[in-house]
Amino acid sequence: MAETRFTDTIEEELAFIPPTVKAIEFGGDQAYLRELQTLLRQRLASLVVMFERDPGLDAATADLYAAAAAIVQDTTAASQPLARKRRLLKEAQARFQARIATAQPNGRRAGAAWRQNELFLAA
Repeated sequence: MAETRFTDTIEEELAFIPPTVKAIEFGGDQAYLRELQTLLRQRLASLVVMFERDPGLDAATADLYAAAAAIVQDTTAASQPLARKRRLLKEAQARFQARIATAQPNGRRAGAAWRQNELFLAA
């Protein structure tokens, strides 16, 4: 029973990632995009600690966040072509989905809180 609730929690957290990434991809005003970036960071951080330590998952998570952050931060500067940033975001999301599909849940809700901050240092 507890494992079912834990699996449901993982699925609920995971369900928020694609719509948030899609909203960032489609753009909007700076305040809206910053809010989405914060939401994505929170969801990824709360999700990644539910799995056993996996460097591949950590890298895919950091890449996904960095790609989303690049779109948000470059909205006004436009230093890179938007099509390129969108492609990188889609590729990062595909890597994340592939890694999360093979990741092993750690069986407990909280754990490895230090990973939450470490993963997002690059972005």
